Amino acid sequence: MACANYWTTPFQVGSHHLARGFVDAGWTVGFISDPISPLHLLGGARKELASRFRLYRAGGMWDLEKNLWTYVPGALATPRKQPLLRSHALERGWASLTWPSLGDTVRSHGFGEVELLYCDSPKHLSWLSQITRARTIFRVADNTAGFGRTTPAARAAERELAGAADLVVYSAETLKEYVESLKPRRMAHLPNGVNFSHFARPDVPVPSEYASIRRPIAVYAGYMDAWFDYALLNRVVASLPDVSFVLIGGSNHAHARFAPAPNLYLLGPRPFSRLPEYLRAADVGIIPFDVQGHPTLVHSIHPLKLYEYLAAGLPVVATRWRELERLQSPAKLCVSAAEFSGAVAASVSESPRRAEYSRFAQQADWKHRVLRLLDLAFSE
Repeated sequence: MACANYWTTPFQVGSHHLARGFVDAGWTVGFISDPISPLHLLGGARKELASRFRLYRAGGMWDLEKNLWTYVPGALATPRKQPLLRSHALERGWASLTWPSLGDTVRSHGFGEVELLYCDSPKHLSWLSQITRARTIFRVADNTAGFGRTTPAARAAERELAGAADLVVYSAETLKEYVESLKPRRMAHLPNGVNFSHFARPDVPVPSEYASIRRPIAVYAGYMDAWFDYALLNRVVASLPDVSFVLIGGSNHAHARFAPAPNLYLLGPRPFSRLPEYLRAADVGIIPFDVQGHPTLVHSIHPLKLYEYLAAGLPVVATRWRELERLQSPAKLCVSAAEFSGAVAASVSESPRRAEYSRFAQQADWKHRVLRLLDLAFSE
C-alpha cells in the first residue's frame, strides 16, 4: 500500500482502515507513505515531521501483531509546488533519490513481489516500474483540482496511474465524472466507512479535559485544511455562548484563524485510539466545511467523520454539499451560519436518536468495504 499519509498519524483516513481490514482478512501488508526530505525542515508541523522521521530512521516498524510493516521513505528532494521541485522528472523519479534505496528496503522486507499494489497518491507512480504485482488498485478520495498545491506534474502522474491500474475506486459518487476524465480501464464506487466497534464502545472514559468544559459540547475531530470553514465557525461560536465548541486536530497555523472565545477549546490532535472518548462525551458532532470557498474540493468529499460521529451516538450538524445530500443521513444540513447555529442549538436540546444513528453507521463498517474491494480487485 503506497499512500499519502503515514501509518502513525493521528488523522486516520480511508487507507489506514482498509489496511487494517486487509490484515483482518488474512493479508500481510506493507504500508509506505509519501516521502520526507531535508527541505521539510523548512516547513511547519514539527511534531508530524518528527513522527515521520522516526519511522524513517528506524527503517520502518512492524505493527498489528507483525502483519503490517510500515515505512516513511527519505529522499534528497521530493515533489512540491516550488521552483525546481514541481518538475515532471522529480514527480516520477524521487524514489531514485532515496537513501537507503526505497526499492531495496521494500524488497528486503518481503514486498518485492506482491499480489496487490494499492496506491492512493500520485507520488507513488514509480511503483509501477519497481514492484511485481498481480493487480493494481488506485483509490481516489478527493478531486485534486480543488487543492491549490496540486501541480501539473502531479495531475499528469495521477492520470498515468489511473490509466495503468487494473481498477480505480472512488470514495464519493460526486467524483465519478472526475475519475472518468482520468480514463481508467475499470472503475467502481467504494465509499468511506467507519470502524463501528471502535466508536460504538459504551465503556470509554470521559477525557480529563472535559472536566473544566461546560456542557453542552459541540465537537469537531479531524484535519483542518482548505476545506474547513473558519469564518463560519467563528460566527457560530460567537452566536452560541452557552455551547462549548471543542476542536480536536489542526495545527498552530489553523488555530490562528479562529477568533478567541471563552467557549472555544482548541485541543490539538489526539490519538485515534482515544477519539471515542472525546466523541461519546460530547453532545453534537459538527462538520463545518467551506462549500462556497472550495466547491470543487468539498462537493467531492465523502466524510468519514459523519459515520464516526453517528457510531458514537452523536447527532450531526454539517454544511450542505452534494455528496452529503445524496447520502440522506440523519445529519442536519445547513447553508448559512444562522442555520448552522440553529441546528446546533436544536441538536443539544433534543433527545438523540441513537438507534437510528447506529443503524446508519453500522451499514458503513469498513469490514464491508474491504470485502467489496477485494471482490472487485480479483474479479474481471
